[in-house]
Amino acid sequence: MTPRSESQIKADLEAARADLSDTVEELSDYFSPKANVERAKADAQQKARAFADRAQNTVEQASAGKPEAIKKVAAVAGGALLLGALIVRRILK
Repeated sequence: MTPRSESQIKADLEAARADLSDTVEELSDYFSPKANVERAKADAQQKARAFADRAQNTVEQASAGKPEAIKKVAAVAGGALLLGALIVRRILK
């Protein structure tokens, strides 16, 4: 192994400092409460969009007369009616 020159050692140290600085910034972002809230918000929005897309697809399939989709829409409608009835019952007590 050939000995390194002073300039090579300095260059290696600068590269290591830059890597360390990048790592500290990444960790800071990862543990930042604000960044975590933004990531959770983006994740929730993505999941909500995917759910809405699936629901719309199911309704479209039900409109086209597909039996499985009709069953799903009927089950959701029945659940919504039941929930509404339970809420009304709770309010009237």
